[in-house]
Order: sequence, then structure tokens, then C-alpha cells
Amino acid sequence: MMKTVDKGTILQRFVANCQKLKIEEIIWQKAIKTFHKLNVDGVLSNEADDWLCCAVYSELQQTKMKDMRQEVVNTKTDENEPWDKKARCQSWNISLTKLLRSFGININKFLKRMEHWNWLAQNGEVFQQEVNDLERRLGITLLLLQHYKRIFQKLYVLPATADSRAHYQMIYEFGWLLFLVVRNELPPFATTNLINGCQVLVCALELVYVNALEVYKSDVINTAFQGVPPSWCNKDFDIDLLHKYSAMDAICGLIPELPAKGARIMKNAFFHKAVMGLFMDQRLLGNDRVMRELIKDGILEVNLASLNRSYAVHVSDISEIDERVLLKHTPSSSADKEPALREEKQQNNISEANRKLISELTSDTQRDNLTKLLTDELPQTLATYISGALSKSDVKLLQQSLLEMCDKFESAALLKTNTSDSRFNLVRGLYYQLLDKIIAAELRRRPTIKLAQLLIQLQRTFNVALIACCLQLVLHIFEAQDTQLKFPWLLKCFNIDPYEFQKIIELVVRHECGLLTRDLIKHLHDIEAQCLTSLIWQNNSQLWRIYASTGLPRCQDVQSSSGQENVRAAPGAINICLRKFYHLANQRLAYLCKCLSLLASYTKIWHILEHSIIVHGYELLRERHLDQLLMCAIYLCVRKGQLRISFSDIIQQYRRQPHAQSAIYRAVHLADGQPNTDIITFYNRVYVQRMAEYACDLHCEQSSVGNECASTQRPLQELTSKMRLKSNGNNTNVFVSPEAMPRICMANGCRAKIITETATPKNLKRAHSNEELGKQISTSKRPNILRRRTTFQ
Repeated sequence: MMKTVDKGTILQRFVANCQKLKIEEIIWQKAIKTFHKLNVDGVLSNEADDWLCCAVYSELQQTKMKDMRQEVVNTKTDENEPWDKKARCQSWNISLTKLLRSFGININKFLKRMEHWNWLAQNGEVFQQEVNDLERRLGITLLLLQHYKRIFQKLYVLPATADSRAHYQMIYEFGWLLFLVVRNELPPFATTNLINGCQVLVCALELVYVNALEVYKSDVINTAFQGVPPSWCNKDFDIDLLHKYSAMDAICGLIPELPAKGARIMKNAFFHKAVMGLFMDQRLLGNDRVMRELIKDGILEVNLASLNRSYAVHVSDISEIDERVLLKHTPSSSADKEPALREEKQQNNISEANRKLISELTSDTQRDNLTKLLTDELPQTLATYISGALSKSDVKLLQQSLLEMCDKFESAALLKTNTSDSRFNLVRGLYYQLLDKIIAAELRRRPTIKLAQLLIQLQRTFNVALIACCLQLVLHIFEAQDTQLKFPWLLKCFNIDPYEFQKIIELVVRHECGLLTRDLIKHLHDIEAQCLTSLIWQNNSQLWRIYASTGLPRCQDVQSSSGQENVRAAPGAINICLRKFYHLANQRLAYLCKCLSLLASYTKIWHILEHSIIVHGYELLRERHLDQLLMCAIYLCVRKGQLRISFSDIIQQYRRQPHAQSAIYRAVHLADGQPNTDIITFYNRVYVQRMAEYACDLHCEQSSVGNECASTQRPLQELTSKMRLKSNGNNTNVFVSPEAMPRICMANGCRAKIITETATPKNLKRAHSNEELGKQISTSKRPNILRRRTTFQ
């Protein structure tokens, strides 16, 4: 039998895991009861965590079977209730991979345990068959994965440069993910039959390969492969020839046992239709007529993110394994000696414990992130010149801050002690390293500065924020294992204001000096954008207290810099924050206008957006997202100009943005105390009432200039050239480049003046806006995009 202390700890850990996974209490209570019933003789005590995982899996499977039977019985009575609303409350909508990762058990061990558990619990044949099918599908997938890796090495070569290797890695992940998504769209024979699975795999590899050939002078293509077009290496090669090109025979030749005829039949009869379905659902972007342009011009990253979202929805089922994690190691050929030697040299500088920590990560990108940090030998103490400039009490205060945040993190994250300790050891080293670089740069700029005043007096705004930023980087590395700790969980854990947190990000990016990988820097930019677009506009943000009486400033008012940014909260710190905010708004609005062919109306839309922020910021921006105001401003301008663009069209184009989230247009804050609603309801009930009069009276001299610009031969190229960001390496913050701002009307004599709050009727009726701007959007008929695939997104 389990000892009393061990029993309490194991059950407490089990309950914590179930709560993280949002499993209903009645289910995990039944699992505990079943475990105790089968463990009367104490046989299961030695591996209690594994058996409890089997118990909760059994309960989830039985709950799923019961729900599905009940759904069939109640089909007629529940046909008016949307499926996604019912599914949202079902606990079995979690992937088996997520369950196993939470309990720390691998799939092979789990399948062996389940075979014994079914015998102990005397589960029915249907349940046992479910486990057998799971094991069979996994075996087939592993065989297909071996073929995929072997063929991939023949088609591509691993380049030496970092940028090309990143492109190579994305193609590697995209090909496997496309195969998984398409296979799930096909009838069951494609998943239960090895031959058919190979045919689908070859079709996916061929489609990705031909699209990769469209990238001009791509150095990831293996030119020795016989499937390369004869004149592909020539400068005058016509890419349009690839529209009808097929490498099917050459790729099938890499699997001698697979006839090319069967693969072509699979492609024409099933694969082609499945891919067209992905284009129609906008899960793939490109030329759907010839199934090309999936990779070139930066579309690969968008398609990879879109397929990942689609696949995540599919595997949100207790019967499904997330087979993306099987793609653990990047393939490498014997010819790629230089990268291999470099990786071997890095591994020699890493201890055995850290090497084991790296091996637990399933993503190559995250392994690279962790390897980079561990290779640089992060310090575990303060730099000598910093500790020498501080008193013993000050040094103790800094160390105490680390310990307190470590304890708070351990209790809030509900991780095992050794796991949380290993995470925070990385945080400590990263904090000391970044603090050293930031302080050294500050001393070079201001030699007379007092470190005690800088570090101790700014304890909350600088020191704690820097520790939290380091923790966020470490959490990102282990994001696949600690899915419940995604940003902004950290801000809630340590009660950090998003406005204060976003200020530290620029310092870290500027002074990291090669310490962080590109992926970690990109992650910092992503969370900075998250802070700027929504988190700093929450109800309790200090920005609302600062601008309570004056209102938010215009874009023009914050463009002049008040001095260089530093670690102190300078008077211009708020202007810097708002400057980044307006730049981000301008950047996203410009791309949406480009996609919707509204460049000629860009200036008017910008005036509408700026007015909604300046005059009605507290009513429209508080507890909402910048992207919501962008879409509403575009639609208001479209309604004014009576253009044939619907709100659904705007949402469709928004979904194609890399930063798009379905919650932005499906869960919009309506009012305090009321449930969230969709963006069309928000537009009708809140937005148009405050903005209609201004939009009707809006006139700007620059609009005519915008029309002339739009009528030029290459307006899109001119816009993108103006929006190109400066880059001086890793030391430049992406949001501060002034030339990235496209043309915004800032003329003092512009007739598009900001209307004061008193000039706008507080009780502006909807009838007024309907009279001026046409009919109101119908709320009875929603765009299909608002109803499609709402579950788990």
C-alpha cells in the first residue's frame, strides 16, 4: 500500500493535473474511486501516477462513448442547438498527447499499461478495440514517418546559413503537417491501410516539393535529385512551367514497393479534392487553381500556422494522438558536416543533466533555444562590479526578490519541485546575464549613475519586470510541456502591470547581444505586440489613470522623441509606448487595406481609427483589442463610401494575418456585466453610435493625394517599400523605426478635425447612423466565418 504521505502527494498532483486539463470533477473522482477499487492489494502503488493516468483516460473514453450515444438518441430534439456549443463543455475534448504529457508518461508505456488496465477493470470489447486501434494507427504512422524522413533527405539539403536552415525546418514541418491534415480529411481507409497511407504521403511530399521549386535560387533544393526540372538552375527558368509540372514518378521511385500508378490515382481521386477543401476553408493560402504559391513570398509561415490551428482542433479528442510530436529530430545528411560538427561542439559544452533536459523537448526550435542558453554558460551570481557597487543589504534584497518569485512561481504553476527548480535556475542565470549587459550599457552612457538608486529604488518597475521577462523566455522554451503557463499567465501570477512589462522588453532586445536566438527575440516582439494591442488597455491599466482628464494623445503628438530610452521611467516613456502602439495600428491597418484594395481610402480610415482612440478611447478601447477597432473603422468607411465589401470580407482578410485570433471577432467585450458577443453586435450596439456622425462629416485634403497614389502603376510596391523596417542586427527594436510609418495625415490645417466629446450627442440613436450610412448590419444572418469551427479555437 502507498504510504500516507506519498498517497496524499500523489493524489494532490493527480488532481492538479486534472484541473490544468479542465477535466470535470466528477470524472477524476470516478477515476480515483476506480483506482482504489483495483488497488486493494497494493499492486498498483509503485507506479501510481501511471495507473491514475490510465484510470482517468478510461473514464474520459467512457464519457465520450456515452455522450456520442446520447447525441444519436437526441439528434432530433437537439438539432437546433449548434454542435460547437455542446462540445465546448465536454471534458474529453483534449488530445491524448496532452494528457500523457501532463502525467509524464510516454505513449508506448501507456499502451502497455492500458492493456493490463483493461484486463484488471474488465472493460468491454468496444473500449479495448479503441485502444487496439490507437496502437495500430500509431504503428502505421511511425512507419510512414520513417519513409518521410528518408525521402525528405533525398529531396532537400540542409544549408549552412541560419536563415536558410530556418526555411528548411519550416518546409520539413509543413510537409509532415500537410500530410496529417489531408489524411484526416480522407475516408478511414487512408489511416488504417499502410499502402494508402504511403500514397497520401507521397502526394503531400510531391505538392510541397514542387511549391518549394518556385522559390528563386533556393539553396534547400537537392539539385542532384532526378525530379528537379532540367533547366531549373538556369537564370531564365520560367516558374510558370511548374504549374503543370509533376515529380510524382521520381518521388515514387524512392519507395520501390509503391507503384506510381496507385499514387497518381490517389492524387486525382482523393488528394486533390482534400487540398481544394483546405483552400476553400482558407486553411491554405496560395493559387488554388494550380495548387501553387504555398511557400514563396513568406506564405509558408502563414500556411504552417493555419494548418497547425486546424490540426490542433482535430486532435482535441481523447482518442487522438498529436502526431506532430513524432517529428522530433530534424533530418540531416552525411554531406552536412559543418552544421553537425557545430552541434557536436555545442553538445560537448553541456552537462549530462542539461543534455537530458534538452532531449525532453519535442521541437527542434525549442531545443535550439535551450542549447544556445546552456552553451553560453549563464552565470549564477551577480557580476562583481555590480555587487561591489551595492551594499550587502542591497545585494541580499535582489537575491531575496529572486527567491520570492521562485517560490511564488512554484506554488502558482503547480509543477513538480525539481521541474520548477530547473526552470528557475535558467531564469536566474539569464537574469544575471541580461542585468550585466543592461547595466554595462547604462554605465557607458551615464558613467555617474548610482547603481543602488537604479536597482533598489526601481525594484518593482525594473528589477521584478526583468526577472519576469527572463521567466517568460524560459516558459516559452518549455511551452509544449507547460501549456497552461502561456503568456499573459505570468503577469497575473506576479501582479505586474502590462504597461511596465512592455517597457522592459525593448531593453532586453537591445542589449541581449547574441544571447537569445531569433525565435526567442520573435517571441518577445509577439508578447510586446500583445501588450500594446490589448493588455495595456484593460480596465485596471494605469494608462487610464494617467489620461483620465486629458484623453489619449494623437499620433502626431507622440512622434517627437523626448530623449533616449533608458531603464529609468523617463517622462517620455508613455510617449514611446504610444508611439509603438500607433505604429502597430498603422502597420496592421495598411496591410488590411492592401488586402481589401482600400489603399485609396487609407487616410479616411486612419482618421476614423484615430478619432475612436482619442475621443472615445475609454468607451471603445477599454477591455478590447486594437484589431477590433481596425475592422470596425474599415467597415464604417466602406459603408460611408457604399462599397461592395461586407464585414465577412474584412474578417476573412483579417484571418489571413499571422497575428489573427478567432476570439478577436467572436468574443468582443460589449459592456461591464454583460457577456461577450461577436464583433458585428459590438459594431451595431456600441461602435456606430459613437462614430457615425464623425464618419459622415469627415473630409481630408490628403484623400485626393491618396487617390492619385492608388492610381499609379505600382501602389502596393510603393506602400510596402515605405513600410520596410530598419534593421541594424539584433539591437534594433522592431517597433521604434520611424520610417516604417506610411503616410498619415498630420497637417495642422486638415479639415478632419477631432470632434470633442461635447460636440457628439451622447444618446446618438441608431436610426441616425442608419439614415446616414444605410441599413444596419443584419444580426439574424451572421457571416459563415463567425459560425465555423468555433470549438477549441
